[in-house]
Amino acid sequence: MRMLLCLLVLVAAPAWAEWVKVRETKDATFYIDPATIRQDGNFRKVWEVKDLKARTSGGEMSAKFLSEYDCKEERYRVLALTSHSKSMASGKIVIAGDDPSPWIAVPPNSLGEVRLKTVCAK
Repeated sequence: MRMLLCLLVLVAAPAWAEWVKVRETKDATFYIDPATIRQDGNFRKVWEVKDLKARTSGGEMSAKFLSEYDCKEERYRVLALTSHSKSMASGKIVIAGDDPSPWIAVPPNSLGEVRLKTVCAK
């Protein structure tokens, strides 16, 4: 029985292993997938997850998004987004969109700065 449990843990681990926790707030935990970071000059694209601690009125528990960071100008935008009914971007897709957001300046000492520095360090 113990061998079966160990085998199940090893098989399930890769699904979780790609997400690296960047920061936790009172409302959510933020993750990036370092294996998805793509560099183009001063720009980086990466997949991220925002895992909520409480369900929203729209039924969302998490969001997965493709972000683009401008490491030189210290700004970012969301290129695509799906929100999900369960944690860690699982369950039903509640909302989906692929219209890029406007560029957002990253304020100093913010969650955005932590994400930018993490992604741009790669």
